Amino acid sequence: MLSNLILAVVTYLSPVHFDVVLAGNFGEPRPNHFHGGLDIKTQKVEGKAVYSIGDGYVCRVTKNVGGMGNALYVRHPEGYTSVYAHLQRFAPAIEAVVKKWQYQHQQTDLDLTLEATDCPVTAGQLIALSGDTGASMGPHLHLEIHQTDTWNMMDPLEFIPNLLVDSMAPKAHAIMAYPMEGEGMFCGSDSQQRFDFDNGSINDTLTAWGKVGFGIYADDYMQESDNRFGIRYTAFYVDGEEVFTSNVDNISKDCQKMVNVWGDYDYYAENQQWFMRSYVLPTNKLPFIKTGPGKGIVDFSKQKPYQLTYVLCDFFGNKSQYSFVVHGLPQEFKHEEPTDSIRFIHEKENDIGTEGMSVVVPKGGMMHDTWVKASDKARPSKYSKGYMLAQKSIPLFEKALLRLKVDADVEDRSKLCVVSMRRNKKDELAPDAESRMFIPATYKDGWLECNIDDIGNIYHVDYDDTPPKVMPLNQKNWESEATLLVDVKDDQTGLANFQAFIDGQFVLFDHVKKSTRMICCLKDTPVERKGEERKLLLKALDNVGNETILDTTIHY
Repeated sequence: MLSNLILAVVTYLSPVHFDVVLAGNFGEPRPNHFHGGLDIKTQKVEGKAVYSIGDGYVCRVTKNVGGMGNALYVRHPEGYTSVYAHLQRFAPAIEAVVKKWQYQHQQTDLDLTLEATDCPVTAGQLIALSGDTGASMGPHLHLEIHQTDTWNMMDPLEFIPNLLVDSMAPKAHAIMAYPMEGEGMFCGSDSQQRFDFDNGSINDTLTAWGKVGFGIYADDYMQESDNRFGIRYTAFYVDGEEVFTSNVDNISKDCQKMVNVWGDYDYYAENQQWFMRSYVLPTNKLPFIKTGPGKGIVDFSKQKPYQLTYVLCDFFGNKSQYSFVVHGLPQEFKHEEPTDSIRFIHEKENDIGTEGMSVVVPKGGMMHDTWVKASDKARPSKYSKGYMLAQKSIPLFEKALLRLKVDADVEDRSKLCVVSMRRNKKDELAPDAESRMFIPATYKDGWLECNIDDIGNIYHVDYDDTPPKVMPLNQKNWESEATLLVDVKDDQTGLANFQAFIDGQFVLFDHVKKSTRMICCLKDTPVERKGEERKLLLKALDNVGNETILDTTIHY
Protein backbone atom coordinates (compact mmCIF):
# COMPACT_ATOMS: atom_id res chain seq x y z
CA MET A 1 0.00 0.00 0.00
CA LEU A 2 2.81 2.42 0.86
CA SER A 3 5.38 1.46 -1.77
CA ASN A 4 4.17 4.12 -4.18
CA LEU A 5 4.12 6.84 -1.52
CA ILE A 6 7.87 7.18 -0.98
CA LEU A 7 9.38 6.86 -4.43
CA ALA A 8 11.37 9.82 -5.71
CA VAL A 9 12.48 9.67 -9.33
CA VAL A 10 14.32 13.01 -9.15
CA THR A 11 16.02 14.45 -6.07
CA TYR A 12 16.12 18.16 -5.26
CA LEU A 13 17.43 20.31 -2.40
CA SER A 14 15.48 22.09 0.32
CA PRO A 15 14.48 25.65 -0.64
CA VAL A 16 15.47 26.90 2.86
CA HIS A 17 18.40 26.44 5.23
CA PHE A 18 16.49 25.89 8.46
CA ASP A 19 14.40 23.09 9.96
CA VAL A 20 11.17 22.83 8.00
CA VAL A 21 7.80 23.03 9.73
CA LEU A 22 4.68 23.04 7.56
CA ALA A 23 1.60 25.24 7.70
CA GLY A 24 -0.04 23.34 4.81
CA ASN A 25 0.68 20.15 2.89
CA PHE A 26 0.17 19.05 -0.69
CA GLY A 27 -3.31 18.22 -1.91
CA GLU A 28 -5.33 19.68 0.97
CA PRO A 29 -8.93 20.20 -0.15
CA ARG A 30 -9.84 23.85 -0.62
CA PRO A 31 -12.96 25.36 -2.26
CA ASN A 32 -12.59 24.93 -6.05
CA HIS A 33 -9.01 23.63 -5.87
CA PHE A 34 -6.46 21.40 -4.20
CA HIS A 35 -3.57 23.03 -2.34
CA GLY A 36 -0.82 22.81 -4.94
CA GLY A 37 2.27 22.54 -2.76
CA LEU A 38 3.85 22.90 0.66
CA ASP A 39 3.45 25.94 2.91
CA ILE A 40 6.76 26.22 4.79
CA LYS A 41 6.69 28.31 7.95
CA THR A 42 9.35 31.02 8.10
CA GLN A 43 9.48 31.45 11.87
CA LYS A 44 6.79 34.19 11.77
CA VAL A 45 9.05 36.64 9.93
CA GLU A 46 9.75 37.73 6.38
CA GLY A 47 13.13 37.97 4.69
CA LYS A 48 14.31 34.36 4.99
CA ALA A 49 16.64 33.28 2.18
CA VAL A 50 14.98 31.14 -0.51
CA TYR A 51 17.14 28.91 -2.71
CA SER A 52 16.51 27.13 -6.01
CA ILE A 53 15.89 23.45 -5.35
CA GLY A 54 17.76 22.46 -8.52
CA ASP A 55 19.63 23.57 -11.61
CA GLY A 56 17.61 25.37 -14.28
CA TYR A 57 16.51 28.85 -15.19
CA VAL A 58 13.89 31.37 -14.10
CA CYS A 59 11.20 30.96 -16.76
CA ARG A 60 8.48 33.17 -15.28
CA VAL A 61 8.11 35.98 -12.77
CA THR A 62 4.79 37.37 -11.53
CA LYS A 63 3.86 40.29 -9.31
CA ASN A 64 0.29 40.64 -8.03
CA VAL A 65 -1.11 37.94 -10.32
CA GLY A 66 -3.85 35.89 -8.66
CA GLY A 67 -3.13 35.05 -5.04
CA MET A 68 0.56 34.18 -5.46
CA GLY A 69 1.88 37.69 -4.77
CA ASN A 70 5.50 37.91 -5.86
CA ALA A 71 6.35 34.54 -7.40
CA LEU A 72 9.22 32.84 -9.25
CA TYR A 73 9.07 29.85 -11.57
CA VAL A 74 12.25 27.81 -12.16
CA ARG A 75 12.32 25.30 -15.03
CA HIS A 76 14.54 22.27 -14.43
CA PRO A 77 16.10 20.04 -17.11
CA GLU A 78 14.57 16.90 -15.55
CA GLY A 79 11.13 17.93 -16.83
CA TYR A 80 9.82 19.73 -13.76
CA THR A 81 9.16 23.36 -12.81
CA SER A 82 9.38 24.61 -9.22
CA VAL A 83 7.32 27.58 -8.02
CA TYR A 84 8.14 29.87 -5.06
CA ALA A 85 5.30 32.19 -3.98
CA HIS A 86 4.38 34.98 -1.52
CA LEU A 87 7.94 36.32 -1.79
CA GLN A 88 9.06 39.60 -0.28
CA ARG A 89 11.54 40.33 -3.07
CA PHE A 90 13.67 38.65 -5.70
CA ALA A 91 17.46 38.20 -5.74
CA PRO A 92 19.25 41.28 -7.19
CA ALA A 93 19.92 39.81 -10.65
CA ILE A 94 16.28 38.74 -11.04
CA GLU A 95 15.04 42.02 -9.58
CA ALA A 96 17.04 43.92 -12.20
CA VAL A 97 15.36 41.99 -15.03
CA VAL A 98 11.93 42.63 -13.50
CA LYS A 99 12.51 46.34 -12.98
CA LYS A 100 13.82 46.75 -16.53
CA TRP A 101 10.57 45.25 -17.87
CA GLN A 102 8.44 47.41 -15.56
CA TYR A 103 10.10 50.61 -16.79
CA GLN A 104 9.94 49.55 -20.43
CA HIS A 105 6.21 48.86 -20.13
CA GLN A 106 5.46 51.54 -17.51
CA GLN A 107 3.63 48.97 -15.43
CA THR A 108 3.88 47.72 -11.82
CA ASP A 109 2.05 44.39 -12.03
CA LEU A 110 3.49 41.83 -14.40
CA ASP A 111 3.44 38.27 -15.68
CA LEU A 112 6.83 37.97 -17.36
CA THR A 113 8.07 34.99 -19.38
CA LEU A 114 11.86 34.60 -19.61
CA GLU A 115 14.20 32.67 -21.89
CA ALA A 116 16.74 30.11 -20.69
CA THR A 117 19.61 32.59 -21.08
CA ASP A 118 17.96 35.44 -19.15
CA CYS A 119 18.25 34.13 -15.57
CA PRO A 120 20.03 30.74 -15.27
CA VAL A 121 20.28 29.35 -11.73
CA THR A 122 22.08 26.48 -10.03
CA ALA A 123 20.92 24.18 -7.26
CA GLY A 124 21.20 25.98 -3.93
CA GLN A 125 21.47 29.46 -5.46
CA LEU A 126 19.78 32.33 -3.64
CA ILE A 127 16.77 33.43 -5.73
CA ALA A 128 14.53 35.39 -3.34
CA LEU A 129 13.59 36.37 0.19
CA SER A 130 10.45 34.93 1.76
CA GLY A 131 7.50 37.19 2.37
CA ASP A 132 3.79 37.61 2.95
CA THR A 133 2.52 38.93 -0.40
CA GLY A 134 -0.64 37.97 -2.28
CA ALA A 135 -3.37 35.87 -0.64
CA SER A 136 -1.12 34.87 2.24
CA MET A 137 -2.43 34.61 5.79
CA GLY A 138 1.02 35.21 7.31
CA PRO A 139 4.74 34.98 6.48
CA HIS A 140 5.60 31.69 4.78
CA LEU A 141 7.04 30.17 1.62
CA HIS A 142 4.69 28.36 -0.75
CA LEU A 143 6.58 25.74 -2.80
CA GLU A 144 5.13 23.84 -5.76
CA ILE A 145 6.57 21.30 -8.21
CA HIS A 146 4.86 20.73 -11.56
CA GLN A 147 5.45 18.48 -14.53
CA THR A 148 6.54 21.05 -17.07
CA ASP A 149 4.81 19.55 -20.11
CA THR A 150 1.42 18.79 -18.48
CA TRP A 151 1.54 21.23 -15.55
CA ASN A 152 0.29 18.43 -13.29
CA MET A 153 0.88 19.24 -9.61
CA MET A 154 3.31 16.93 -7.80
CA ASP A 155 3.92 16.48 -4.07
CA PRO A 156 7.26 18.20 -3.29
CA LEU A 157 7.88 15.64 -0.54
CA GLU A 158 8.42 13.09 -3.33
CA PHE A 159 11.41 15.08 -4.60
CA ILE A 160 13.12 16.43 -1.46
CA PRO A 161 14.23 13.52 0.78
CA ASN A 162 14.29 14.15 4.52
CA LEU A 163 12.79 17.63 4.17
CA LEU A 164 11.01 17.09 7.47
CA VAL A 165 10.27 14.44 10.10
CA ASP A 166 6.77 13.26 10.98
CA SER A 167 5.67 10.41 13.24
CA MET A 168 2.06 11.46 13.89
CA ALA A 169 -0.77 9.50 12.28
CA PRO A 170 -3.92 11.00 10.72
CA LYS A 171 -7.02 11.27 12.87
CA ALA A 172 -10.66 10.85 11.86
CA HIS A 173 -13.32 13.01 13.48
CA ALA A 174 -16.60 11.84 11.93
CA ILE A 175 -18.30 10.00 9.10
CA MET A 176 -21.21 11.12 6.91
CA ALA A 177 -23.79 8.73 5.47
CA TYR A 178 -25.27 9.61 2.06
CA PRO A 179 -28.34 7.52 1.11
CA MET A 180 -28.75 7.42 -2.66
CA GLU A 181 -31.89 9.23 -3.84
CA GLY A 182 -34.79 6.78 -3.98
CA GLU A 183 -32.43 3.81 -3.52
CA GLY A 184 -31.25 3.91 0.06
CA MET A 185 -32.09 4.69 3.67
CA PHE A 186 -29.86 5.23 6.69
CA CYS A 187 -31.16 5.15 10.26
CA GLY A 188 -34.69 5.64 8.96
CA SER A 189 -33.93 8.68 6.81
CA ASP A 190 -33.10 9.44 3.20
CA SER A 191 -31.08 12.53 4.25
CA GLN A 192 -27.35 12.66 4.82
CA GLN A 193 -26.37 12.22 8.47
CA ARG A 194 -23.22 12.85 10.47
CA PHE A 195 -21.82 10.57 13.19
CA ASP A 196 -18.79 11.54 15.28
CA PHE A 197 -16.03 9.27 16.48
CA ASP A 198 -15.66 9.07 20.26
CA ASN A 199 -12.20 7.75 21.16
CA GLY A 200 -12.04 6.10 17.76
CA SER A 201 -15.50 4.54 17.90
CA ILE A 202 -19.04 5.42 16.89
CA ASN A 203 -21.40 4.69 19.76
CA ASP A 204 -24.65 5.12 17.80
CA THR A 205 -26.59 2.09 16.57
CA LEU A 206 -26.42 2.37 12.78
CA THR A 207 -28.93 0.79 10.40
CA ALA A 208 -29.19 0.93 6.63
CA TRP A 209 -31.01 -0.53 3.67
CA GLY A 210 -30.26 -0.21 -0.01
CA LYS A 211 -27.48 1.91 -1.50
CA VAL A 212 -25.55 4.27 0.77
CA GLY A 213 -22.32 6.18 0.23
CA PHE A 214 -20.01 7.35 3.00
CA GLY A 215 -17.62 10.21 3.58
CA ILE A 216 -14.99 10.85 6.22
CA TYR A 217 -13.87 14.04 7.95
CA ALA A 218 -10.23 13.59 8.96
CA ASP A 219 -6.99 15.52 9.33
CA ASP A 220 -3.31 14.70 9.35
CA TYR A 221 -0.98 16.11 11.98
CA MET A 222 2.76 16.76 12.31
CA GLN A 223 4.89 17.41 15.37
CA GLU A 224 6.16 20.97 15.84
CA SER A 225 3.07 22.29 14.03
CA ASP A 226 -0.37 23.16 15.37
CA ASN A 227 -1.86 23.10 11.85
CA ARG A 228 -4.10 20.42 10.40
CA PHE A 229 -3.25 18.82 7.08
CA GLY A 230 -4.92 16.90 4.25
CA ILE A 231 -4.95 13.10 4.11
CA ARG A 232 -2.56 11.55 1.59
CA TYR A 233 -3.97 8.01 1.45
CA THR A 234 -7.48 6.73 2.24
CA ALA A 235 -8.82 3.20 1.91
CA PHE A 236 -12.40 2.09 2.61
CA TYR A 237 -13.33 -1.55 3.27
CA VAL A 238 -16.66 -3.36 3.55
CA ASP A 239 -16.41 -6.73 5.32
CA GLY A 240 -12.69 -6.80 4.55
CA GLU A 241 -13.08 -6.04 0.84
CA GLU A 242 -11.48 -2.84 -0.43
CA VAL A 243 -14.09 -0.73 -2.28
CA PHE A 244 -12.36 2.68 -2.44
CA THR A 245 -8.83 4.10 -2.36
CA SER A 246 -7.38 7.57 -2.89
CA ASN A 247 -3.70 8.49 -3.13
CA VAL A 248 -3.44 12.29 -3.53
CA ASP A 249 -0.61 12.99 -5.97
CA ASN A 250 -0.03 14.01 -9.61
CA ILE A 251 -3.10 16.24 -9.85
CA SER A 252 -4.05 17.47 -13.31
CA LYS A 253 -4.75 21.17 -13.76
CA ASP A 254 -8.06 20.16 -15.39
CA CYS A 255 -9.17 18.33 -12.24
CA GLN A 256 -8.88 21.18 -9.75
CA LYS A 257 -12.59 21.88 -9.36
CA MET A 258 -13.34 18.18 -8.86
CA VAL A 259 -12.34 18.70 -5.23
CA ASN A 260 -15.90 20.08 -4.85
CA VAL A 261 -17.30 16.77 -6.10
CA TRP A 262 -15.01 14.46 -4.14
CA GLY A 263 -15.53 16.56 -1.03
CA ASP A 264 -18.93 17.61 0.28
CA TYR A 265 -18.78 21.23 -0.89
CA ASP A 266 -22.22 22.16 0.46
CA TYR A 267 -21.34 21.01 3.97
CA TYR A 268 -17.96 22.74 3.82
CA ALA A 269 -19.54 26.03 2.71
CA GLU A 270 -21.73 26.02 5.82
CA ASN A 271 -19.36 24.46 8.38
CA GLN A 272 -15.76 24.77 7.07
CA GLN A 273 -15.22 21.03 7.48
CA TRP A 274 -14.45 18.73 4.54
CA PHE A 275 -16.14 15.33 4.36
CA MET A 276 -14.30 13.51 1.57
CA ARG A 277 -16.53 10.96 -0.13
CA SER A 278 -15.37 7.34 -0.27
CA TYR A 279 -17.63 6.80 -3.26
CA VAL A 280 -17.50 8.40 -6.69
CA LEU A 281 -20.14 10.70 -8.15
CA PRO A 282 -20.54 10.49 -11.94
CA THR A 283 -18.68 13.77 -12.52
CA ASN A 284 -15.66 12.82 -10.39
CA LYS A 285 -12.86 11.87 -12.79
CA LEU A 286 -9.92 12.24 -10.39
CA PRO A 287 -7.34 9.69 -11.61
CA PHE A 288 -5.84 9.02 -8.17
CA ILE A 289 -9.16 7.57 -6.93
CA LYS A 290 -9.79 3.84 -7.49
CA THR A 291 -13.04 1.93 -6.85
CA GLY A 292 -14.68 -1.33 -7.71
CA PRO A 293 -17.82 -1.87 -9.81
CA GLY A 294 -20.03 -0.25 -7.17
CA LYS A 295 -18.07 3.04 -7.31
CA GLY A 296 -17.57 2.80 -3.54
CA ILE A 297 -21.32 2.78 -2.76
CA VAL A 298 -22.33 0.14 -0.21
CA ASP A 299 -25.40 -1.96 -1.04
CA PHE A 300 -27.06 -3.03 2.21
CA SER A 301 -29.18 -5.85 0.76
CA LYS A 302 -28.95 -8.41 3.56
CA GLN A 303 -30.16 -8.46 7.16
CA LYS A 304 -26.75 -8.78 8.77
CA PRO A 305 -24.07 -6.68 10.42
CA TYR A 306 -21.67 -5.02 7.94
CA GLN A 307 -18.15 -4.20 9.10
CA LEU A 308 -16.97 -0.89 7.59
CA THR A 309 -13.35 0.20 7.97
CA TYR A 310 -11.31 3.27 7.04
CA VAL A 311 -7.53 3.17 6.83
CA LEU A 312 -5.80 6.57 6.73
CA CYS A 313 -2.11 7.03 5.99
CA ASP A 314 0.23 10.00 5.52
CA PHE A 315 3.24 10.40 3.22
CA PHE A 316 5.60 9.02 5.86
CA GLY A 317 3.66 5.80 6.44
CA ASN A 318 1.99 6.79 9.71
CA LYS A 319 -1.33 4.93 9.71
CA SER A 320 -4.61 4.90 11.63
CA GLN A 321 -7.68 2.68 11.33
CA TYR A 322 -11.35 3.23 12.18
CA SER A 323 -14.10 0.60 12.10
CA PHE A 324 -17.83 0.71 12.74
CA VAL A 325 -20.78 -1.64 12.25
CA VAL A 326 -23.90 -0.93 10.21
CA HIS A 327 -26.82 -3.34 10.55
CA GLY A 328 -28.75 -4.21 7.43
CA LEU A 329 -32.39 -3.56 8.30
CA PRO A 330 -35.22 -3.42 5.73
CA GLN A 331 -36.59 0.12 5.47
CA GLU A 332 -39.05 1.66 3.05
CA PHE A 333 -37.34 4.00 0.60
CA LYS A 334 -38.43 7.63 0.78
CA HIS A 335 -37.75 10.39 -1.69
CA GLU A 336 -39.61 13.64 -2.28
CA GLU A 337 -38.76 16.08 -5.05
CA PRO A 338 -39.39 19.83 -4.86
CA THR A 339 -42.50 20.87 -6.78
CA ASP A 340 -41.51 24.51 -7.39
CA SER A 341 -37.94 24.02 -8.66
CA ILE A 342 -36.11 22.94 -11.81
CA ARG A 343 -33.46 20.23 -11.83
CA PHE A 344 -30.23 21.23 -13.57
CA ILE A 345 -28.56 18.10 -14.95
CA HIS A 346 -24.84 17.70 -15.61
CA GLU A 347 -25.22 15.78 -18.88
CA LYS A 348 -27.29 18.43 -20.70
CA GLU A 349 -27.49 22.15 -21.33
CA ASN A 350 -29.64 23.85 -18.68
CA ASP A 351 -31.44 27.18 -18.73
CA ILE A 352 -33.81 29.17 -16.56
CA GLY A 353 -35.19 32.67 -16.80
CA THR A 354 -37.62 35.36 -15.71
CA GLU A 355 -38.69 38.67 -17.24
CA GLY A 356 -35.44 40.28 -16.14
CA MET A 357 -32.91 37.46 -15.95
CA SER A 358 -31.74 34.33 -17.75
CA VAL A 359 -29.00 31.80 -17.06
CA VAL A 360 -27.66 29.17 -19.48
CA VAL A 361 -25.29 26.50 -18.15
CA PRO A 362 -23.49 24.53 -20.90
CA LYS A 363 -23.56 20.76 -21.07
CA GLY A 364 -21.08 19.41 -18.54
CA GLY A 365 -21.05 22.69 -16.64
CA MET A 366 -22.85 21.41 -13.54
CA MET A 367 -20.71 19.62 -10.97
CA HIS A 368 -23.68 17.45 -10.09
CA ASP A 369 -27.44 17.49 -10.62
CA THR A 370 -29.01 20.30 -8.57
CA TRP A 371 -32.43 21.81 -7.92
CA VAL A 372 -32.66 25.54 -8.68
CA LYS A 373 -35.38 28.16 -8.46
CA ALA A 374 -35.25 31.65 -9.98
CA SER A 375 -35.96 34.43 -7.50
CA ASP A 376 -35.86 38.23 -7.80
CA LYS A 377 -36.38 38.85 -4.09
CA ALA A 378 -32.70 39.52 -3.31
CA ARG A 379 -31.70 43.09 -2.55
CA PRO A 380 -32.06 45.12 -5.79
CA SER A 381 -29.98 47.97 -7.16
CA LYS A 382 -31.09 51.15 -8.90
CA TYR A 383 -30.42 49.48 -12.26
CA SER A 384 -31.97 46.00 -11.88
CA LYS A 385 -33.59 43.61 -9.47
CA GLY A 386 -31.39 41.26 -7.45
CA TYR A 387 -31.52 37.65 -8.67
CA MET A 388 -30.58 34.31 -7.15
CA LEU A 389 -31.15 30.66 -8.10
CA ALA A 390 -30.41 28.94 -4.79
CA GLN A 391 -29.93 29.47 -1.07
CA LYS A 392 -26.32 28.27 -1.33
CA SER A 393 -23.22 28.53 -3.47
CA ILE A 394 -23.27 26.30 -6.59
CA PRO A 395 -19.86 26.47 -8.32
CA LEU A 396 -19.60 25.24 -11.91
CA PHE A 397 -17.13 23.25 -13.99
CA GLU A 398 -17.77 25.55 -16.96
CA LYS A 399 -18.91 29.18 -16.87
CA ALA A 400 -22.59 29.97 -17.42
CA LEU A 401 -24.04 32.83 -19.48
CA LEU A 402 -25.95 35.30 -17.32
CA ARG A 403 -28.21 37.99 -18.82
CA LEU A 404 -29.71 40.78 -16.69
CA LYS A 405 -32.19 43.38 -17.89
CA VAL A 406 -31.16 46.98 -17.30
CA ASP A 407 -34.09 48.79 -15.66
CA ALA A 408 -32.78 52.37 -15.79
CA ASP A 409 -31.52 54.78 -18.42
CA VAL A 410 -27.83 55.58 -18.09
CA GLU A 411 -25.61 58.22 -19.62
CA ASP A 412 -22.76 55.88 -20.60
CA ARG A 413 -23.50 52.18 -21.12
CA SER A 414 -19.79 51.31 -20.93
CA LYS A 415 -19.98 52.06 -17.20
CA LEU A 416 -22.54 49.31 -16.59
CA CYS A 417 -21.36 46.13 -14.89
CA VAL A 418 -22.67 43.09 -13.06
CA VAL A 419 -22.07 42.70 -9.34
CA SER A 420 -21.92 39.31 -7.60
CA MET A 421 -22.43 38.78 -3.88
CA ARG A 422 -22.67 35.76 -1.64
CA ARG A 423 -25.71 35.04 0.50
CA ASN A 424 -25.51 36.35 4.05
CA LYS A 425 -26.15 33.48 6.50
CA LYS A 426 -27.96 35.80 8.91
CA ASP A 427 -30.38 36.99 6.22
CA GLU A 428 -30.65 34.90 3.09
CA LEU A 429 -32.02 37.85 1.12
CA ALA A 430 -29.25 40.26 2.13
CA PRO A 431 -25.89 39.95 0.37
CA ASP A 432 -22.57 39.87 2.20
CA ALA A 433 -21.01 43.24 1.40
CA GLU A 434 -17.48 41.89 1.85
CA SER A 435 -18.06 39.39 -0.96
CA ARG A 436 -18.98 42.07 -3.52
CA MET A 437 -17.25 41.28 -6.81
CA PHE A 438 -17.26 43.14 -10.12
CA ILE A 439 -17.89 41.11 -13.29
CA PRO A 440 -17.16 42.60 -16.74
CA ALA A 441 -20.29 42.61 -18.90
CA THR A 442 -21.43 43.53 -22.41
CA TYR A 443 -24.50 45.66 -23.11
CA LYS A 444 -26.86 44.37 -25.82
CA ASP A 445 -30.41 45.50 -26.56
CA GLY A 446 -31.23 46.53 -23.01
CA TRP A 447 -29.50 43.58 -21.36
CA LEU A 448 -26.10 42.99 -19.79
CA GLU A 449 -24.37 39.69 -20.62
CA CYS A 450 -21.52 38.15 -18.65
CA ASN A 451 -20.00 34.80 -17.70
CA ILE A 452 -20.32 33.50 -14.14
CA ASP A 453 -18.80 30.49 -12.37
CA ASP A 454 -21.30 30.14 -9.50
CA ILE A 455 -25.06 30.14 -10.05
CA GLY A 456 -25.75 30.27 -6.30
CA ASN A 457 -24.59 33.85 -5.82
CA ILE A 458 -26.74 37.00 -5.89
CA TYR A 459 -26.43 39.13 -9.04
CA HIS A 460 -27.57 42.61 -10.02
CA VAL A 461 -26.67 45.39 -12.45
CA ASP A 462 -24.63 48.34 -11.21
CA TYR A 463 -23.24 51.53 -12.71
CA ASP A 464 -19.81 52.98 -12.01
CA ASP A 465 -19.01 56.52 -13.10
CA THR A 466 -16.89 57.27 -10.05
CA PRO A 467 -13.13 57.50 -10.74
CA PRO A 468 -10.56 55.96 -8.40
CA LYS A 469 -9.39 57.86 -5.34
CA VAL A 470 -5.76 58.97 -5.18
CA MET A 471 -4.70 60.47 -1.86
CA PRO A 472 -1.14 61.58 -1.07
CA LEU A 473 0.02 60.42 2.40
CA ASN A 474 2.65 62.07 4.62
CA GLN A 475 3.33 64.53 1.82
CA LYS A 476 5.32 66.84 4.08
CA ASN A 477 7.94 64.10 4.49
CA TRP A 478 8.31 63.26 0.80
CA GLU A 479 11.36 65.48 0.31
CA SER A 480 13.26 64.52 3.48
CA GLU A 481 12.63 60.80 3.09
CA ALA A 482 12.85 60.77 -0.73
CA THR A 483 9.84 58.46 -0.61
CA LEU A 484 6.40 58.99 -2.13
CA LEU A 485 3.41 57.33 -0.47
CA VAL A 486 -0.14 57.42 -1.83
CA ASP A 487 -3.41 55.62 -1.16
CA VAL A 488 -5.01 54.41 -4.40
CA LYS A 489 -8.34 52.60 -4.40
CA ASP A 490 -11.58 52.06 -6.25
CA ASP A 491 -14.51 50.73 -4.26
CA GLN A 492 -16.70 49.68 -7.18
CA THR A 493 -15.13 47.99 -10.21
CA GLY A 494 -11.61 47.99 -8.81
CA LEU A 495 -8.29 49.45 -9.84
CA ALA A 496 -7.02 48.44 -13.29
CA ASN A 497 -3.79 50.46 -13.53
CA PHE A 498 -1.70 53.06 -11.74
CA GLN A 499 1.15 55.12 -13.18
CA ALA A 500 3.33 57.98 -11.97
CA PHE A 501 5.56 60.46 -13.84
CA ILE A 502 8.10 63.04 -12.67
CA ASP A 503 8.66 65.74 -15.27
CA GLY A 504 7.17 63.33 -17.80
CA GLN A 505 9.49 60.44 -16.86
CA PHE A 506 7.88 57.25 -15.57
CA VAL A 507 8.71 56.26 -11.99
CA LEU A 508 7.83 52.92 -10.48
CA PHE A 509 5.48 52.59 -7.51
CA ASP A 510 5.09 49.26 -5.75
CA HIS A 511 2.24 47.84 -3.67
CA VAL A 512 2.39 48.06 0.10
CA LYS A 513 1.27 44.59 1.13
CA LYS A 514 -2.20 44.04 2.56
CA SER A 515 -3.26 47.60 1.79
CA THR A 516 -4.37 49.97 -0.96
CA ARG A 517 -1.19 52.03 -0.61
CA MET A 518 1.52 52.47 -3.24
CA ILE A 519 5.09 53.51 -2.49
CA CYS A 520 7.99 54.88 -4.54
CA CYS A 521 11.58 55.14 -3.26
CA LEU A 522 12.99 57.95 -5.42
CA LYS A 523 16.59 56.79 -5.02
CA ASP A 524 15.61 53.56 -6.81
CA THR A 525 14.24 55.44 -9.83
CA PRO A 526 16.16 56.85 -12.82
CA VAL A 527 15.17 60.39 -11.80
CA GLU A 528 18.19 62.36 -10.59
CA ARG A 529 17.92 64.54 -7.51
CA LYS A 530 18.26 68.21 -8.49
CA GLY A 531 17.02 69.92 -5.34
CA GLU A 532 14.34 71.80 -7.21
CA GLU A 533 10.60 71.73 -7.75
CA ARG A 534 9.46 68.92 -10.05
CA LYS A 535 6.10 68.11 -11.62
CA LEU A 536 4.50 64.88 -10.30
CA LEU A 537 1.65 63.35 -12.29
CA LEU A 538 -0.34 60.40 -10.86
CA LYS A 539 -2.83 58.43 -12.99
CA ALA A 540 -5.30 55.82 -11.75
CA LEU A 541 -7.69 53.88 -13.99
CA ASP A 542 -10.54 51.60 -12.94
CA ASN A 543 -12.00 48.61 -14.78
CA VAL A 544 -14.67 50.54 -16.69
CA GLY A 545 -12.41 53.38 -17.85
CA ASN A 546 -12.92 56.02 -15.16
CA GLU A 547 -9.63 57.85 -14.64
CA THR A 548 -8.21 60.10 -11.96
CA ILE A 549 -5.26 62.37 -12.75
CA LEU A 550 -3.55 64.11 -9.83
CA ASP A 551 -1.19 66.89 -10.88
CA THR A 552 1.05 68.11 -8.08
CA THR A 553 4.68 69.00 -7.33
CA ILE A 554 7.57 67.68 -5.26
CA HIS A 555 10.89 69.19 -4.30
CA TYR A 556 13.60 66.74 -5.32
